[in-house]
Amino acid sequence: MVSSLPQNPASDIQALVSTVIQQGVLSRRDHLILSTAMLSNPALTPSDRQHINQVFDSIRTGRVRLTD
Repeated sequence: MVSSLPQNPASDIQALVSTVIQQGVLSRRDHLILSTAMLSNPALTPSDRQHINQVFDSIRTGRVRLTD
């Protein structure tokens, strides 16, 4: 299942992160996309990793919530 998710270019990741931070919600599917990118995309830049970590930190602190 995870292998069927698309590999997101940096601009898509930054757009997703920006939307999530602004709206304060993250879908389970988008969470899976970000997690997969972090774990299996060696081409991810340090900046992209920092943006994704910002979302995960926001989830932990309660600023962003996961939705189904």
